[in-house]
Amino acid sequence: MVFPSFKPRFPPRPIAHYALVLFFVMVTALAVLAAFVLHDTTRLKETIGQTEEKLALQELEEAISLLNARARNAATALMAWDEARQQLEDPMYYGYWRNSRALSAGVIPETLDAVDLYDLEGKNLTTAHSGEATMPLKINVKDPQPFLEHQDRHDHLYYFYPFYQSLDQVHLLGYMGLKFDLQEELARFRRFRYLDLKSLSIKASEGQHIPLDKLVSALQFKTVDNPETRALEKLISRSFYEIAAIIAAISFLAYLATVSVITKPLRSLSGHIDAMRRGKGELLGESYRGMLAVTELENVRHSLNDYQQQLDDMHVSLAHKNQELWTQAHHDPLTGTLNRRAFDDDWRAMHRTHPGVPLDVAFLLFDCDHFKAINDTYGHQVGDQVLQGLAESLQSALRSGDRLYRLGGDEFATILLSADMARARQVVERCMEHVLRHDFSVYWVREPVRIGVGISMLTGAQEDDLQLLHRQADIAMYYAKRPGQNKISVYTPEMGEGQESLVSNAETSAVYEAMADPDRLEMHYQPVLALPMLQIEYYEALVRIRGEHGLIMPSSIFPVVEFRGLECEFDLAVLERIRRDLEAGLVPAGIGVSLNVSGPGIVNARVTEKLMQFAPMLSKIKLVLEVTETSLITQIAQASTNLNRLRKAGFVIALDDFGSGYSSLRYLAGMPVDLVKFDISMVRSLEVPGRQAVFVEDLARLIKDAGYKLVAEGIESEALLNRVTALGFSHAQGFHIGRPAALPNPLALGQAAAG
Repeated sequence: MVFPSFKPRFPPRPIAHYALVLFFVMVTALAVLAAFVLHDTTRLKETIGQTEEKLALQELEEAISLLNARARNAATALMAWDEARQQLEDPMYYGYWRNSRALSAGVIPETLDAVDLYDLEGKNLTTAHSGEATMPLKINVKDPQPFLEHQDRHDHLYYFYPFYQSLDQVHLLGYMGLKFDLQEELARFRRFRYLDLKSLSIKASEGQHIPLDKLVSALQFKTVDNPETRALEKLISRSFYEIAAIIAAISFLAYLATVSVITKPLRSLSGHIDAMRRGKGELLGESYRGMLAVTELENVRHSLNDYQQQLDDMHVSLAHKNQELWTQAHHDPLTGTLNRRAFDDDWRAMHRTHPGVPLDVAFLLFDCDHFKAINDTYGHQVGDQVLQGLAESLQSALRSGDRLYRLGGDEFATILLSADMARARQVVERCMEHVLRHDFSVYWVREPVRIGVGISMLTGAQEDDLQLLHRQADIAMYYAKRPGQNKISVYTPEMGEGQESLVSNAETSAVYEAMADPDRLEMHYQPVLALPMLQIEYYEALVRIRGEHGLIMPSSIFPVVEFRGLECEFDLAVLERIRRDLEAGLVPAGIGVSLNVSGPGIVNARVTEKLMQFAPMLSKIKLVLEVTETSLITQIAQASTNLNRLRKAGFVIALDDFGSGYSSLRYLAGMPVDLVKFDISMVRSLEVPGRQAVFVEDLARLIKDAGYKLVAEGIESEALLNRVTALGFSHAQGFHIGRPAALPNPLALGQAAAG
């Protein structure tokens, strides 16, 4: 057989030539990387420097404000001193009093440089009774404003206060003046973290007066040298140089290896094949065609083509195809794990290996939390990458010899032979730890990716028990993913009974009937107090369903809604029920209502449009939209867009159950939120002295100082109500204030609000 001639697109080149080009490409890439690192490092230093300057300025402003307060306290103490009042009434011994008694009697701070008294015309008593004055000889009595004077390389603060005969401030005796050295006072007063006090100077000429309200803008200063910034800069530079050195060394070694390890053997091989073609060698059972037009490899290709090794090529190709077909039939093409067919085959193989012997097995079923939302939010490509990351994490966590299977979608499974419950839990916990450590942010997923695990154990399993094991693990998985449950659940017979009832009981029918007819819903309203006035500002709307045997409570409603995936449809029904209550006048003007919306609902267009139907009511009534923080784990961008739209329309946005989710502070920084509702568990920790109570107090102050209003849930005692009021919470609700109840008529609600 004659092979067609292959003409390369470019003239053949030696391998050494390509290796040298690759080496120079790597060097160029390193230079570009160096430029980017230098630019980013410079920007980082500038940003840190600007932040430290702002913090230093804030420290200086706070220190001067505290110094003003200290001066006023000193003036108040001095005016309460009878000896000071006597000097204004009879200044005969004023010089002795000012130089000896005033600064040593312990009435005013020892750090005060000077004190002087002035008569009603603003004249310094020193000039008339003791000679030399250390304070201004005369002040403007109409506007005795404090000021700073730069004199003899010192910056002195002067404060002037009217001096009355008594605390009722009726009879004015004169004025007093206090003098402080700014630098010395600041040095004594506090220790600065960002401000370099030694660098503090003032932009003023000798003897110039600067009003106190313009003092901060006239001060010049430097920030304290930050060793952490220097260390970070050194670390970045050192890391870059180390990486650059490693890459350069690897590139150079790769070049040498290409020239010495590949080119030389190929030349020898080419000569050997030439000898074979002349009948002086043995047949080489391998065929090769290079992807690049390399001189030596082209010679190998032409030599091998002469021997017509079609049969050997066919055998090699057939073996590869068989292997590929087996792999495709038993492996998942996306994650590389074994698939459902391999799962069934392995189960049967285990029983064929141990014929007639019952096996003790543990079936572990893994499922990704909120995977559908992640897939819908970031796209199928990111969803596929998340599945690959999960498969990699789970496979690395399993024991040697354990096999991971992808059963479909985001479900993975493994079978543990001869494993007791302790060993199964150990494997599961290791799997969850590996998933937790995996960095899913490289796929641009901004939320934590978590898994739930269902475990089913079977002693003496037979070959036909596989479906039973899978079903039990699936039920346990459902319980593991229920709100408030642990992410690991072991199947028990009671779960099976509960699952059947969940699918077929009366609560399920009631939920579907309520979604079809919102009038079947019954809204109960719990009052929320505005603090510290203790007045009802709005009511939280809480849903109930009127069933055949009484009210169906949320604890029975929401498991059905979540299990069936009916969050959006149920939100629409609840919102319609509340809208009808408002139109019926159950809630009078001046008292608001808060609405709870699920996580899937807040990103759903139909639910958002339903909420916008409340917009005409916002001029008469306050509407609060409560979103539970744990429901914002996925689709944050869409949730922010919808919440911003509702906020502009007039809704007040509340972050509900703060402290019970994954990333509370992160949501505060990124989500449009007005109110922060502290979770009941956090509020109740304030009743028990200890570290947790201190943490909640500090966290409340931090969030309040950031500009948010705080709502305390679970208030069940007067003492706890007083505690949250003292901490600065703006609202409170709980059984101590009022239980959820239906509002039968507007008059009843109006009377409750007035009370």
